[in-house]
Amino acid sequence: MSNTTAGETPKADSKGIPNSIKELAQTVRDLRGAPRGYWIMNYVYMLDGMAYFGILTLLTIFIHEQIGLADHFAHLIVSVFTGLVTAFMLLFGPKADQFGLLKGLTIALLLSFIGRLLLPFSDTLFTGTSAVFVVCLGLLITASGNGFLQPSLYAGIKQFSDDKTSSMGYGLLYAMMNLGIVIIGLLSSPIRAGLNIGSFHFKGYGVNGVFWLLIAVTGLNLVLLRLVLTKKAVSQRIRTEAAGSPHARASGQKRTLKEKFYDSPFSDARFMFFIFIMLPVNTLFAHQWLTMPQYVTRAFSQAVADKMEWIVNISNPLIIVLGVPIITALTRRVNVYTMMIIGSLVSAVPTFMLATGPNFWLLLSYMIIFSIGEALWQPRFLEYAAEIAPPGKTGAYIGLAQVPWFIAKMTTGFYSGTIMEKYCPEGGPFRTETMWLIYGVIAMTSPIGLLLARKWVMKNFRRQGSAASTDTRAA
Repeated sequence: MSNTTAGETPKADSKGIPNSIKELAQTVRDLRGAPRGYWIMNYVYMLDGMAYFGILTLLTIFIHEQIGLADHFAHLIVSVFTGLVTAFMLLFGPKADQFGLLKGLTIALLLSFIGRLLLPFSDTLFTGTSAVFVVCLGLLITASGNGFLQPSLYAGIKQFSDDKTSSMGYGLLYAMMNLGIVIIGLLSSPIRAGLNIGSFHFKGYGVNGVFWLLIAVTGLNLVLLRLVLTKKAVSQRIRTEAAGSPHARASGQKRTLKEKFYDSPFSDARFMFFIFIMLPVNTLFAHQWLTMPQYVTRAFSQAVADKMEWIVNISNPLIIVLGVPIITALTRRVNVYTMMIIGSLVSAVPTFMLATGPNFWLLLSYMIIFSIGEALWQPRFLEYAAEIAPPGKTGAYIGLAQVPWFIAKMTTGFYSGTIMEKYCPEGGPFRTETMWLIYGVIAMTSPIGLLLARKWVMKNFRRQGSAASTDTRAA
């Protein structure tokens, strides 16, 4: 960690220019010399962000309207799918370290392509139980692909960045994924529902039309990866990930289960509290694809409903794209724990705006404020998990840090569909005020818990930050 204490405002230099502004400019200059592989990781995540979130946003609608399942079943299937994505990160994260970048990313994109390909076929070639089975099979294969993708990409950023560019590297990777969401957000609505501009009329092709576009994007991503991630590009890495932990290499002996436990974040109670207390606010992210699409298409006018993707998939990720690199550079000396408190509070509080009833401007305000909160804390959380990892274990640690996110995604769908049927059923009557009040109270548990436990967690937190920096240099 830096010498700047939590919450301390960076001082100005002798010329009156804040250090944070100078650091932002210097970081931009440092990025000019980043290796080719650094930028390959970013464009791969951008294209996959298009495909993953473009399909995810429409998934509950697709399963309910085209496959014919009730809301609570549709939400459950989507929730299990997103949970499996994280579960497979836990399972395949260590494998991604072993396979290396090219093989790990190739497997990820190939599985994603096959899984996504099954979705439109489930609707056009099958009916009833068979259609449900094909959907679930496609989602299972897609989830396994995503299990390789994120650990491989974050390991790649770690290898292709140094101490000067690592913070911006993780933030930029997160921002590029959101840029992909912005792009598909612009395209999805016209493709799905059509577009009328004056005398010009563009015919909509429904949800399947969007799915086919994103299948093509996934295939293109795979082909480009094989063309540009050459041996020369991989050889330009700055930091080399050696297999195994320092303990294992020093002893030359196979470690016991107890030794493995104490060599992992699970042995640190403060770190485990830190990641698990973020679970409640993480449920709001799950509602972005479980609840928000149906909420907008049901509780608002048809004009707003037809532009659902513009609201859900543009305002949030656009702020992330523009805000994350700048916020990361300006706050990289601020303690991570402080950023978690501020960011989770900013994310949770605007939920109560939706508790006043359906209103377009309040909905838009919610998306903007919530997104600012996300930009404040989400990239820094992943950065901490990656940088604390011993050499050769970045993929494994990224996977382990996803456990609370896994729980949030898995559990939210078990109740969100039932709440949707009760407070925002298809055709009404609508009582969405209560629905969002419930979700707001749940989310506020995170910033309150972080604030109450601050002294206890911070007692050990600076030591961990220092260790992370040491491990980074050793790598």
